[in-house]
Amino acid sequence: MRDLPWHLSRPIAHRGLHGGPGGPPENSMAAFRRAAAHGVPFELDVQLTRDGALAVVHDAAVRLPSGRERPVTSLTLGELRAVASSVPGAAVPVTLPEVFAAVAGRVPVMVDVRRWGVAGAAGLERAVTTAVRGYDGPVAVQSFDPRTVYRLRRALPGVPVGQIAGALRSAPPVLRAVGRSMATNAVSRPGFLSFELDALPSPALRFWQRRGLPVIGWTVHSPEQERAARESVTNVFFSGYLPSAYA
Repeated sequence: MRDLPWHLSRPIAHRGLHGGPGGPPENSMAAFRRAAAHGVPFELDVQLTRDGALAVVHDAAVRLPSGRERPVTSLTLGELRAVASSVPGAAVPVTLPEVFAAVAGRVPVMVDVRRWGVAGAAGLERAVTTAVRGYDGPVAVQSFDPRTVYRLRRALPGVPVGQIAGALRSAPPVLRAVGRSMATNAVSRPGFLSFELDALPSPALRFWQRRGLPVIGWTVHSPEQERAARESVTNVFFSGYLPSAYA
């Protein structure tokens, strides 16, 4: 395992090292600082706000105090932070450059590029490319969208770029079928796959594994789940416990 690159050899904290009694919320600066302090690589999600900031947010939309939902892409970073500040215990969104500055290369970072639809794709990919190129620490990127995988692989030579896949239950039927087969790998040529463990067994995943693509499974929540997952995948994203690799 020591001969493998970091994203295949070291369990990766899903959305930072969060949770536990009094622990920080996921995708928060506190969760990322906690991971760095423990020497743990971590994953985070990024989206582009209306004013061009790479905000670390997972969901496509946020709920306003009025109860209405607004897409992350329709809000400025300031508006997004104001909404989060009104929710007790919620993580106040930070930006990818702010995370990079705080971590400063101490641990590797996996950037999950979240694109919900067609609008803003080019701007999101350009912003991620600029941020990654300007960072000296170890980093990898991944996305559900094969177009984003293709473009980032071309824009970031030398950076591991992965395709995320799984059951894709919320996707439209046609996109779900294409995504589950991962047929676009033949064109986008990702360097690794991130695959939903609940979608195993998967003939499509075995097909790509036989062709040399390593797999990171998501998400394990206990040492027992980690041991079971490693029978099928090379590495794991974890949450809710600290793997023995970091004990």
